Amino acid sequence: MKILAKVVRRIALTAAILLLSAMVLLPFVWMVSTAFKRNNEILVYPPAILPESFTLEHFRRIFSPDGEWRYFQNSLIATAVSTVTTLALAIPAAYSLGAHRFPRDFGRHISVALLLLRFLPPFAVVIPLFSMVRSAGLLDSVWALVLVYTAFHLPLAIWIIEPAVRGIPREIQEAALVDGATPIQTMLRVTVPLLRPAVATAAVFCTVFSWNEFFFSLVLTFDQARTYPVLINTFVTDAGPEWGLIAASALLAAIPVIVFCVFMQRHLIRGLTAGSVK
Repeated sequence: MKILAKVVRRIALTAAILLLSAMVLLPFVWMVSTAFKRNNEILVYPPAILPESFTLEHFRRIFSPDGEWRYFQNSLIATAVSTVTTLALAIPAAYSLGAHRFPRDFGRHISVALLLLRFLPPFAVVIPLFSMVRSAGLLDSVWALVLVYTAFHLPLAIWIIEPAVRGIPREIQEAALVDGATPIQTMLRVTVPLLRPAVATAAVFCTVFSWNEFFFSLVLTFDQARTYPVLINTFVTDAGPEWGLIAASALLAAIPVIVFCVFMQRHLIRGLTAGSVK
């Protein structure tokens, strides 16, 4: 009976995993299929997963000289620059909060307060942000998005990296100081190499959130600096959604994030659990 129960549990677990995998993968498979279908095949009934004849017409429009590829370029620039800037500011901030002793554990309270700023609704600050960006002459500029993304993602990056700093034995840093290293040299040469998993995790979160951000791009840009999420929104017209272009744009947008997350995968679990076990 125990063997039978064990077999039944394994079968049930396998079935649940397959069902969950199908639920997760089916939208992606459907998106890929739609991206290569002709318009007259997309809404046919009964629906077909594989297109009758593959076409690249949706991708040709996106990559055409007058097409929408520049929206992806704007997203790439805003995401890459804001992520690098966020990490460059978050690492020393997290180091100062995690490595130095504050009275009454005040550093941890600062870290929690910073995290609360991340949960501030974007619409609550969009009006003053719009006024500041307009006063700075950065409306419809990628650099406005870089500044906004950095400001919003910096608290999250600090919150992710700071526990990893606390998890590093203090003796390692003290030994570097005894050997004559300055605090900055200790941070750069000793602490930062040990923070790779946490930094990679913060980079993944900042990249995904910036890459998929819609609200600020819609409000702070008009034409030249708009990003791909706003582009996809324009494919919903009065005549109806252009499903082929939506699927092709979504597929192109998903590929860089998937590749980046797969590349960083081995660091993610270690980074998310850093500092949780003493």
